[in-house]
Amino acid sequence: MGIRAGSSEPRTDDLVLALDFGGTKLAAAIVDLGQEKIVSPVVRQQTPVSEGASGTLKAMIACGQQALAAFEQPERIKAVGISFGGPVSNDRKRVLLSNHVSNWDGVPLVDEISQAFQLPAVMDNDGNVAALGEWWFGGHRLMDNLAYIQISTGVGGGFILNRQLYRGSGLAGEPGHYIVDVNGPLCSCGRHGCLESVCSGWAIARQGREALLKGSGSCPTLIRLSQNKPEAVNAAMVFEACRALDPDCVAIVQSALSNLAFMVVNLITCLDPQVAVLGGGLTRSRDIFEKYFMSVLVEQMHPFFKERCRIEFSALNGNELLLGAALLTQVQA
Repeated sequence: MGIRAGSSEPRTDDLVLALDFGGTKLAAAIVDLGQEKIVSPVVRQQTPVSEGASGTLKAMIACGQQALAAFEQPERIKAVGISFGGPVSNDRKRVLLSNHVSNWDGVPLVDEISQAFQLPAVMDNDGNVAALGEWWFGGHRLMDNLAYIQISTGVGGGFILNRQLYRGSGLAGEPGHYIVDVNGPLCSCGRHGCLESVCSGWAIARQGREALLKGSGSCPTLIRLSQNKPEAVNAAMVFEACRALDPDCVAIVQSALSNLAFMVVNLITCLDPQVAVLGGGLTRSRDIFEKYFMSVLVEQMHPFFKERCRIEFSALNGNELLLGAALLTQVQA
């Protein structure tokens, strides 16, 4: 993959403002592509979901301004790279929609950000951005083929194939919307039984709330953690209750991560990557994934692929999105 026409390395003078629009969190930071690291404090904020796209955009601009203010030489910033948590247009100028924040449909986000910071801007969806960041900064850049799967608020992904970020006709890399159960729960996309509807952060929290409302007494730890308030339940609580062996929460986690493992097995069989990397907030519960995901993956993976494809967890601690967003400014279209 040519990072820059005529070169295989980022230029040493390139400083980029990186922005990450997530379904639950916003983040902004300055990335030095020559040093290959974040060189400012990372400014984070909860996504103001109730304020819709306009409120979220305003909050992100404020985060970006904070990151610039904390940097000694903001005039050296060359461009803005944007990771957006949802599908974007084929020319990567406009948002198509967000499944988690209202009123993003058709917003010309690249122009909005460019005008706000008076800098050229580029954008891609978060799955592609994370795949790019993981490949280049996560120790995999010598590999030709990588699959990245992100398990966070939603489930997304991206592919590096033949050293190129693979976008298909613009929407490739949506493993969260593989259908795993045609009679399954309603997904945020409007269909039933997508992988995201059973193993994303919002889906696991929803199932935890349902377990509390059922009132069977099979989730005592979850009752304690949430103070028996279903509306307070989040995925982290369900994972903690699973560790404590609450039967309902074990069942939720086992089903969610088994379905995820089946999807990854099928993805590896289709793409034959050299490495499949799992990232996103939920994967930081490594003990849960080792017990309920890896065991199923190893059991189900075709023998041909067990020695061909490495399975790894991201070591970038969530920064693959900011790093990848910065690198977008140097990737050939």
